[in-house]
Amino acid sequence: MSTILVIEDEALIRESICDVLELNGFETVSESDGESGLNRVSNLKPDLILCDINMPKISGLDVLKAIRANDELKHIPFVFLTALSTMDDLRKGMNLGAEDYLTKPYNNKELVEIISKQLKKVEDLKEMEKELSRKHLAKFKDKIKEKSKSFYDSLNRAKTVQNVILPSKQKMNELLPNHFNYFLPKYSISGDFYWAKRFDEGILIAVADCTGHGVPGALISMAGSISLNNAVDQFGLTRPAEVLTKANELFLDFMNSNQGNISHDGMDICLCLIENNSNLIRFAGAKRPLYLVTQKNNFNPISGVNNYTAIGLQEMTLYEMKGSNSSIGGDDLNFHVEEQVFKYSKGDTIYLSSDGYVDQFGGEFDRKFKSKKLKNILLSVQGKSMSKQKEILGQEFDNWKGSNEQIDDITIMGIQL
Repeated sequence: MSTILVIEDEALIRESICDVLELNGFETVSESDGESGLNRVSNLKPDLILCDINMPKISGLDVLKAIRANDELKHIPFVFLTALSTMDDLRKGMNLGAEDYLTKPYNNKELVEIISKQLKKVEDLKEMEKELSRKHLAKFKDKIKEKSKSFYDSLNRAKTVQNVILPSKQKMNELLPNHFNYFLPKYSISGDFYWAKRFDEGILIAVADCTGHGVPGALISMAGSISLNNAVDQFGLTRPAEVLTKANELFLDFMNSNQGNISHDGMDICLCLIENNSNLIRFAGAKRPLYLVTQKNNFNPISGVNNYTAIGLQEMTLYEMKGSNSSIGGDDLNFHVEEQVFKYSKGDTIYLSSDGYVDQFGGEFDRKFKSKKLKNILLSVQGKSMSKQKEILGQEFDNWKGSNEQIDDITIMGIQL
């Protein structure tokens, strides 16, 4: 039911108008002067205002001016009541934006027709706005679908390219028959990557953690993988520290070649060479460590192993060889890594990882998982198969994360030697 505000100073006319409108299905509210009427408009926000021109305190013209100046009220249809003697004022009112007028004396039919006509215009306008909104929304949805398709096409292409640079599962199984790779991107593509190459003397293995995740991180990971490949294939390098030093040069050249300013993107990486005949592992890390789990008192460092920690159970000990403080790329202008060499025994296990697992928030107090917990898990799973170790790591991560969002890409590679 539409509400009509009637502002008329003559009581008989005001009451008569209200009676006629109510008999024809309208709800009415009335005021006897312009000031009271204007106050009522602000509180009531009626569907239509029927207002006399000449009234005490505030005239109908001033009421109309005030309403049209108010953004919340200016859309309300306004119809003047006027005597023939005030036609000049009526013209002023129409110029101010009144929708229609009714001259005194009026007949009831004319009153109802004018009110109904103006309310229908409002309804028609609302329907037009709805229809335009529906059409606009439909077009907007079509654009969103189109953009979404384009985005997912790009995402799928990026994922395809990333899958090409990552060693296949078959290749990894050929190179490392007894290993697992817990690879869990935050999105469908990852800023982490793993990398492997075989040589006559052994196998180079890397796990890298690049700036960002998703598409930006994946693009950086591609640049990182290309830099490693070129350091090895074009320059014939196999020693981890030499490979990382050259990869850093190539990465910086690649990232800055098409930019007017210096790129701040980079990657942290753990790289090791497993020598088959000598039972040596050569390791170099750019802000990423290498974990070795071996029999208690069986650690045999050869050279460069000066910065390590150890934790152990009764029979097994986990040694953490720390990487350097330099990252590949980024803002580090004094990149430096050192090679660390140690002997391994059959049955020892090494672990390479990004920081996504240990940085995950969760648990009872919503804190980071941290490396100490990861090292304890790695110690506790010794004696289990590689596939079982991967399963336990996944379960522990899910339990810790709970309902929290995964904050980063995750890679943990375990290799039994």
